[in-house]
Amino acid sequence: MFHHFLQKVSISILLITFAGCFTYDKPNPPTAQFGVLDLRSWDFDLYGNVPLNGDWKIEWKQLVTAQNENSNFTKIPGNWTNHTGVPYKEGYATLQLKILVNPNAKTLYLQNGVTRNAFKILIGEEKIYESGKLGFESDSEIPSIKIQTIPLPSRDNGEINLNIQISCFHYHVCGIATPYLIGTHEGINKSFFEATSHDIFVISSLGTLAFFHFVLFLFWRDEKTHLYFSFVCFLASVRLLSIGEARIVYNYLPMDVYETMLKLNGLSFTLLYLSFVRYVEEVYPDHKYSPVYLTNYFFAILLLFGLPFATPIFSRVLSYHLILSLIGLFALMYPIIHGVYIKKPGAKFFLFSLVSTMLLFSFDILTEFAKKGTAYHGQYGFLVFGLSQALFIADRMIQNFKNKEKLKQEKELALAEAKFKTAFLSTMSHEIRTPMNGILGMTQMLGQTNLTDDQKEYLSLIQFSGENLLLLINDILDLAKLESGKIELHLEPIILKKILNGMVQLFKSKLNSEAVKIDLVFDSEIPNTIITDQKRFTQILSNLLGNAVKFTELGRISLLVSSEKVDDKKFKLILQVKDSGIGIPKEKIENLFQPFTQIHSHLSGKTTGTGLGLTITKKIVEELLGNITVESELGKGTIFKIEIPVEQTDDDDKTNNETTIQSNLDATKWEKHLAEQYPVKILITDDDSINLKVGKMFLKKLGYPALVAENGNDAILLVEKETPDILFLDVQMPDLDGIQVTKLIRQNQMLTKQPIIIALTANVMEEEKEKCLAAGMDDFMTKPLLMQELVFMIKKWSKE
Repeated sequence: MFHHFLQKVSISILLITFAGCFTYDKPNPPTAQFGVLDLRSWDFDLYGNVPLNGDWKIEWKQLVTAQNENSNFTKIPGNWTNHTGVPYKEGYATLQLKILVNPNAKTLYLQNGVTRNAFKILIGEEKIYESGKLGFESDSEIPSIKIQTIPLPSRDNGEINLNIQISCFHYHVCGIATPYLIGTHEGINKSFFEATSHDIFVISSLGTLAFFHFVLFLFWRDEKTHLYFSFVCFLASVRLLSIGEARIVYNYLPMDVYETMLKLNGLSFTLLYLSFVRYVEEVYPDHKYSPVYLTNYFFAILLLFGLPFATPIFSRVLSYHLILSLIGLFALMYPIIHGVYIKKPGAKFFLFSLVSTMLLFSFDILTEFAKKGTAYHGQYGFLVFGLSQALFIADRMIQNFKNKEKLKQEKELALAEAKFKTAFLSTMSHEIRTPMNGILGMTQMLGQTNLTDDQKEYLSLIQFSGENLLLLINDILDLAKLESGKIELHLEPIILKKILNGMVQLFKSKLNSEAVKIDLVFDSEIPNTIITDQKRFTQILSNLLGNAVKFTELGRISLLVSSEKVDDKKFKLILQVKDSGIGIPKEKIENLFQPFTQIHSHLSGKTTGTGLGLTITKKIVEELLGNITVESELGKGTIFKIEIPVEQTDDDDKTNNETTIQSNLDATKWEKHLAEQYPVKILITDDDSINLKVGKMFLKKLGYPALVAENGNDAILLVEKETPDILFLDVQMPDLDGIQVTKLIRQNQMLTKQPIIIALTANVMEEEKEKCLAAGMDDFMTKPLLMQELVFMIKKWSKE
């Protein structure tokens, strides 16, 4: 797998890198003993260079060239000390080493190590190199760090008396920090070239990583890990110019910039540290890691407080700041180790890179304090970090791409499920609404016959129940809109008391036992006529009263109605549905309005329904800018309380005609002679015989001749033959559907006039409406076909 492949590649690269960092020659080079280094048996051509490590003589507070038999000794490389190991502080001294070589050996070369602060190299009394300017105090000294290759003068007796005069007043530790090397011209040049090549390679590698990830950030602005990693790599590459193995930048700067470079190095380290902590925080952004990040930020900026001080003080602050930073890095391992534990993508790469970097960083701290005499390895730590972090980011990106692909697949699956749900709801809507068209249509027609008062009441309840069943169908179809937060409201004036009375009477008829009473109570004066969505308003009452009837087997159900006046026209309508039923457990109340949840499924057999009632009720109340609350006690009953802002209207006449239940059954309200006022020719096309019969009966009652067609082909023929003014066209038919019929009619050049085509469909989805209008239809009606809606359409599209 690619993850394991990345691990193998990274380990291989790092092993190669470390192999280049640490070279072990055999036999081991000899070390100086009591100020003498014996290299007479050393073959420089075969074994290479020799580091001048070991015991050197030290003449404290003296700049001399002559050998003194009573000198103290100090370990080189390292902080200069006396014979007891106590370090000297700032000052000046001469370090001496007698090197014994084969008199017949070819010309040898010397490469100096990091020597603080100003130094002069002499062979005997002959000066061969000077860096900076020696001084006896801080003001007279000009510090400089340069690493050079110097040829050694010829010798006759095989002795090389090496004297290194050093003054150190600008740094808190003094002496030779990294080894001096002696060897042939080829060997020393090779060593210097390798050191320089290592630095250039690491600098260019980090620079390339910085540029690459900055470009990635430009393409993916939301992925800031690329930006901070780019900063880390760039700052690391810049720092290596001055702290790398070859100290490249110092070879091209004048002598008097040492103090400035020292503070710039400190500032660059602070910026690098801050960038690295911010990078880790971006990768592991959990708030529980905040103390770790804040601690590291604090450690990072501490160094800035040392900038105003003199160089020796600042250098001391810098060194101790390195130790503090190392402690901070150890703390940063917590979120990274936790990332490994929770299997965060790429966390193992991140941990490996941090551990390896900290290891080499620790070596450099020891070198900084002159406690360990090796070349600086910081550049390799940066390279290890850069490469492993690049692999970490690559692994993380691969995981992100996989996650995005997974999300894409899940999205496609969700869309497919949504399309399936839409198609299913559309089909169910059509299949249910088609028989509903016959039920409600025939109920309206039956209402026009001579009926007894009891029969009229029964018929009224049948029609009201049918309309509520239609509302239930709409609830199911509105589920998608409910989930997206879209519910359309149709505000109209309604007579409040008639609606309330009608609802109570309906649910009284549902009670099969005299053990439960249901009543309507007005606690205060209420507006007679209000503006609201009648269907949604009755839907609220139906859901709440239905639940009360379902879960109340003994006692009373009350619909309590009151209002609070806001101003002359506006009121707050307060509805309370109170029952003495089984109640709701307190721990279940918070789940009461969740979709498809039935709280009492384990307490009562009366659990028929979708579980959407209260969910839809709450949503409708909120759409009406109201709120709903519930109080309940298990075994004692429940109170649902609704508060809705409403506006009063005085348009009672219009309301009486359009909103009462009985109006649909009152023959005196129908416009029996509509055909005389609007003389148009109407054709109704439907493949369902019952729906067609309802349509014919409606047209006959309105005074229109019954033009009907049972399929699309017949509709086209009748349009050509009879040229109707209005065509009510069923959309879903077996041979030619309504869309195809519409297109054929609109494309028919032989027609003397085009009819008004009104879609008649059981599919209420918005997509269906848009499809019908796009095909060339003029309007859209949903089944079941009701008389008042038919009259409305005829008036809308006819001319008197």
